[in-house]
Amino acid sequence: MPRLGQTMLRVALGALAVLMAPLVASRVVEGWNWGVKTFVLAYLLFFGIGMAYALIARRMGAWAYKAGVGLALAAGFALGWSNMVHVSESENPANLAYFGVLAVGAVGAWLARLEARGLARTLLAMAAALALIAVMLPSGAPPGEARNMALLHGVFVVLFTVSGLLFRHASFAGFTSAHGAR
Repeated sequence: MPRLGQTMLRVALGALAVLMAPLVASRVVEGWNWGVKTFVLAYLLFFGIGMAYALIARRMGAWAYKAGVGLALAAGFALGWSNMVHVSESENPANLAYFGVLAVGAVGAWLARLEARGLARTLLAMAAALALIAVMLPSGAPPGEARNMALLHGVFVVLFTVSGLLFRHASFAGFTSAHGAR
């Protein structure tokens, strides 16, 4: 089997393994009522993120680049997923601003052509945009909810910042693109 085929098979099986957690939860957790479409969407997201990681990171030898890609994709997925859930539950259009953070990441990665230096800037810009959203949020929430929101924002800001610093480290190590070293 060609190398790409092996990678796709591994990612497909990995995505299926990750999908087992929500499948079990849907049978055990009361109120967790995912339909078939939601499972298909979740599988496609897991598979897409896995393939993105595999295709981008396999071309780099730098551990910092691979770790940066993995952390950025995982944090982006978690932010997007939690925002989708929150938007579907609250129907608050202000929550769409979080998709703007993800758009900054997608456009920045494209403009950077996956070069470590540009990805470092992109991830730090994502962290700054998310921090700005956190500061601009209305403060009328109950104290417990406001604390949880601030904590969650902080976690994502840290994840994007660490990912950006990993890319920065990879750029200092001499790696300029996803195609190899200088």
